[in-house]
Amino acid sequence: MDWTWADDEDELVTAYHEAGHAIVGCALGAQIDRVTLSQASMFDDEDDGMPHRFGDCIVNWGRVDPSDSWQRQRELLTILAGPVAEFVYQSGDEDLLDVRTWASDWRQAQLCAAAIKPQAAQQVQLLREAVNRLRKIVAADPCWSAIAALADELMLGDEIEGEQVADLVRFWWSRA
Repeated sequence: MDWTWADDEDELVTAYHEAGHAIVGCALGAQIDRVTLSQASMFDDEDDGMPHRFGDCIVNWGRVDPSDSWQRQRELLTILAGPVAEFVYQSGDEDLLDVRTWASDWRQAQLCAAAIKPQAAQQVQLLREAVNRLRKIVAADPCWSAIAALADELMLGDEIEGEQVADLVRFWWSRA
């Protein structure tokens, strides 16, 4: 009898990705409504060359003033935090990144950057600076410890409520 389990590395990478969104968003003042992983990828036998993973993080900023630059910057950092957490989890090895899995995040980040900076060159510079800043923040404590703890919770398979995310942020930031 073969007791080996299917490789759940894709699911773990997704857990770190979603945890990145949730922890950074919460630390920046958003209310996280919920964070989940889909179990559907476990049952997908089709090998279509696409990654078999899916997660969801619902970030609620409350009442938003679209002209508030700080609000847009917080949104941008939260959007990019998922891909950056995934990158950090994979030891910063760009060869392991599958950008197809976060193309939606990148499109959202580009729209957010366009709302902050009028010119394309400024937008590219803003995105580059945001990613570089996040790589340092996400990889360091207390942020990384909180992301890892939330990723572990997500791997248990249950939906994580926003209050659990807020508790993790308070716990790890109180130790910093």
